[in-house]
Amino acid sequence: MEYQTRLETLQEFQQRTYGFTSSSLPYGSMETNPGLSRKVDREGKFLEYQGNTVVFNLPWKVKEKILALQGELYRLCGEVLAEPIETATFHITLHDLVSGPPSAGLEQEIKRTEHAAVRAVNELSGDKGGIRMRSTFLFNMVNTSMVLGFEPGDQESCLKLMGYYEIFQRIVPLDYPLTPHVTVAYFRPGRISEGQVCSLKKAVDFAKSQETLETKLTGEMLEYQVFSDMNHYWKTP
Repeated sequence: MEYQTRLETLQEFQQRTYGFTSSSLPYGSMETNPGLSRKVDREGKFLEYQGNTVVFNLPWKVKEKILALQGELYRLCGEVLAEPIETATFHITLHDLVSGPPSAGLEQEIKRTEHAAVRAVNELSGDKGGIRMRSTFLFNMVNTSMVLGFEPGDQESCLKLMGYYEIFQRIVPLDYPLTPHVTVAYFRPGRISEGQVCSLKKAVDFAKSQETLETKLTGEMLEYQVFSDMNHYWKTP
């Protein structure tokens, strides 16, 4: 796969993301993404789903604020959500690498991409210059999960973040651009009724009423992680 990108300006980033993050839930009912059933079963339990990724591990104070948002989301909409994601797992993904149900082929792909990804993370870890980020909307991510979006706080931060992303595009080219977010909860696979969608919209409105979260990402916070399901990630090596 080849995917050519260029560094987006902050205005271009906002123009690309604002529409689908500000009004991501439909009128009426919705069906979850068919691919969700590879990660979550009908009872809302996480299934084995392995892979590797590059993430920014967030400060604990930011994770605690997202935990409060998660609590309100489950209070309003718990019946349509999978088991809660652990607070320690909250992160902003910089770049997905490879993932899927367990298989020998997948393990080989993880090993194949690991060396270059770890080397790039190590090279960036010395960059102490900050990337300012701020939260935007709680939104529905392609009918798989409810996520809290983030955007760069200024033009310099935007160009730097996109530059980071491009480094990992050379390792595993993805066919979609970066949309920084923290996954707050996964859906249970199946149909979500109109009334349940209304409850999700109440959670979105609650998130809008809260103070904007601001944080600064640095190369020191960047980690190469592997995962065994959507609730268990760990830094390696």
